[in-house]
Amino acid sequence: MSEPYTVEVVASAPSNAVRSHDHPMLESGNLSFPKGRYLLDFRPGEDRSSYVITHRIEGASLIDHLLESEQAQYACIVSSPISSYRRTYVSGDARHRVGWNGDDLGEPPLFTPMIVCTEPRTITLDAKRDGVHPIWDNQRIDLDKGSRLALGSVIQLESSILQLLSLHEDKHLQEGQFFVDINEEPFRFRVRVSSRLHKFLRFPKDPVRNHVMTHIVSACLARLQKDYASDDGESGWQSFRNLRAFADYLEHKGLEHWGDLDFRPEKVATALYPHVLPDEGLAGSEEGDDA
Repeated sequence: MSEPYTVEVVASAPSNAVRSHDHPMLESGNLSFPKGRYLLDFRPGEDRSSYVITHRIEGASLIDHLLESEQAQYACIVSSPISSYRRTYVSGDARHRVGWNGDDLGEPPLFTPMIVCTEPRTITLDAKRDGVHPIWDNQRIDLDKGSRLALGSVIQLESSILQLLSLHEDKHLQEGQFFVDINEEPFRFRVRVSSRLHKFLRFPKDPVRNHVMTHIVSACLARLQKDYASDDGESGWQSFRNLRAFADYLEHKGLEHWGDLDFRPEKVATALYPHVLPDEGLAGSEEGDDA
């Protein structure tokens, strides 16, 4: 997940793994709120280590009321099982930011969005008023602080090479130049770029930027092939958790990695981030022409 991403949790969706709860809960396959829908919108933040999440509840009046009365809040757990990393973000705003420190993680993080109760409550439910299933009508429930009211699907980021690199201005470089350094604690590509190019690369919507980034990714992969083809012991690339995650990502995509004999950095780079050519000017070219 590196682009805007929308998740919809529908109570009526079939599921084989719904646990029983002592209060109504909006989650996939749980009919406590028969018309319930939990909509989540993920948008990349200004850096590569944050997302902005927007929560929306439909068909669950009980949850809406608790949110409006500030007795419930929006939350998201960011975690990494490999790194034993876990952080919970809680907000009174439906739109809020979640982030992580890439240096702490050995894999792309997991996101678990939810809505939680923020103070103890005892409620006698009314099916019509609260939007709950008739089986809950007139039932008295106790909500504890931290009780989950809605639970979204677990989302995991893909292990993009862009998560392994950072851009740094180098005023000593000539205009348009860059080169790649490597830091090993933790493993990261440190890309030094000229001043004007550094400023230009901050605007991700420019199509020329995509071509430059493909070139940078190719250079990073070439460094991996040159210096980290070995996977022997503590000195090999297998000793770096984020490189192991990236190698798994390439395998999932059906691509070679830097330790393979037939690895071609430029081929893999353009498979991950292909050059997009304009339609204009191509129609008149004759098939078979060579540059």
